[in-house]
Amino acid sequence: MQTLAKEYITSLLPERPNNSHKATFGHVLNIAGSMHYRGAAYLSSLSALRAGAGYVTLASSPGVCQSVSALTPNIVMRPLPTRPVIYAELSPQMTDSVSIELQSIDTESIDEKAVVQLHDLLEKASVITVGSGLSIGQSKDEFNASTAQLSAMAIAEGNHGFFFALLSELQNRPQSMVFDADALNFISHLLHHSQRKPQTSFRLPKNSIITPHPKELARLLNIDVEVIQADRTHYATLAAKQLHAIVVLKGHNSVISDGEYAFINPTGNNALAKAGSGDVLTGIIGGFCAQGLSPLNAACLGVYLHGLSGDLAAQALSEYSVLASDLLEYITQAIKQIEAITPVN
Repeated sequence: MQTLAKEYITSLLPERPNNSHKATFGHVLNIAGSMHYRGAAYLSSLSALRAGAGYVTLASSPGVCQSVSALTPNIVMRPLPTRPVIYAELSPQMTDSVSIELQSIDTESIDEKAVVQLHDLLEKASVITVGSGLSIGQSKDEFNASTAQLSAMAIAEGNHGFFFALLSELQNRPQSMVFDADALNFISHLLHHSQRKPQTSFRLPKNSIITPHPKELARLLNIDVEVIQADRTHYATLAAKQLHAIVVLKGHNSVISDGEYAFINPTGNNALAKAGSGDVLTGIIGGFCAQGLSPLNAACLGVYLHGLSGDLAAQALSEYSVLASDLLEYITQAIKQIEAITPVN
């Protein structure tokens, strides 16, 4: 176990040759966002660009793509087809028997057949980031946007059908991949509770990075979160071994492990304990993967710079007031600070 040092981090920064073009710095395919979490798609996509990726394609529902494109012209959009969700409504006029009427509502849940429409992007992408705001397992609150009165059971499926199909498609692809947020919760369910398991033992795709907070890691390992917090380095390393992935265990002094080595991050503060901060981290790590860094190096550099961005933002705005969107501006300052340090040879 060792603490990440500035000089080591500086040595990880990707080179930026003058004789280059956008493809030189890689293509991030970001599969993110849902009806209630459009901002996650925005934050994770833009942070990848701020970290130096050549370009980013956001694949999401048409509603999410429309919302994000209204906020920034910098991201390429790939709207994916959605499917209506069916719910059952009890008729209040019937007293002696139960009358059920099936209704449909557009929750912007992505159709699992949409994976076919991603084949060209999956071939071209340098790195694939999945999960920020994707709402793979949504609850009944996804129907709040509907004006229809729900007087009976709602059948809410979220994006889990799409994600299961996507995960199957990703299994044998060679690119680096970053899994975050609800993608991790679905994987936990698949590992421990689902009847819909693959025929062979489940493994994450090669070159995967996962970015769980303690509760998400507890679900992945099927143990109590208090146990995780009592020995964070041990359980981050254990998860990396069991899942054959780079693990970023978020929190105070985030831990990065490949199952053999573990690194402790010294940057960051409580300003980062705010919604959307993890989406920014996912994008930063994806951006560095796109530029050719190994999953472990991208994770170490990304976590350090994410924390440093939070430190710089807190100095300017206070730890109370930093927003996840503020971090997008301070990524640039963090990189400039690291560039000024003499790297370790």
